[in-house]
Amino acid sequence: MILFAGDCHGDFVPLIEEAGEASAVVLLGDQEPMNDLAKELGPGLAPKTLWIYGNHDSDYLCYFENHAPMVHHNLHCRLVEIEGVRIAGLGGVFRAKKFEIDQTTRLDEVDLDCLQDTREAWITLRRGGRPYPADYTSIFPDDIKSLLALAGHVDVLVTHEAPESHALGYQLIGDLARAMGVKMIIHGHHHERYSATITDGIRVEDLGLARTNEGFFWLDHGLGERP
Repeated sequence: MILFAGDCHGDFVPLIEEAGEASAVVLLGDQEPMNDLAKELGPGLAPKTLWIYGNHDSDYLCYFENHAPMVHHNLHCRLVEIEGVRIAGLGGVFRAKKFEIDQTTRLDEVDLDCLQDTREAWITLRRGGRPYPADYTSIFPDDIKSLLALAGHVDVLVTHEAPESHALGYQLIGDLARAMGVKMIIHGHHHERYSATITDGIRVEDLGLARTNEGFFWLDHGLGERP
């Protein structure tokens, strides 16, 4: 069974208590680890945990840097298969200065081939070419393009941002999921718990804070929720 966990915001005790039976754990962003993330999770949990960034993971430099010991567990724009379930991730949030869209922007309205809009170009053009942590907790067009290259091979898309099923969600997230052919989106960010279905029959699960029962979602290899 795979355990998906919502925003931890620095409190990992409830996650550790919940995850004992999990074959794998996926964190949906806003971990905000005050110490080395691997040490926060412990030796029993860290090796089987994957994660994506949330917007608050760059609020303080220590939050960002404390993910570094588990950098190879970052699921952003990657595909992994766990117990027959193929999972890909989109970390971070939309920030207007970096990716100028709104909640109604559709996928076919976005220029994914503009070289000036990539994360690398953004960093290079900044005075001194210095990357900031927020560059890695923001979504760029090239992230969308990277995920589209996985179309047809993903069952579950995990995101920090929400699709259009949420009042503050983005149509672009839903369009991306449809273009990828996924069956399910699991997201965090809004500290709520709901289930919904968007166009093309894609199931959406929004998780609450990981310190509450609403912050966890168990999934089996048949994409069914544990009772």
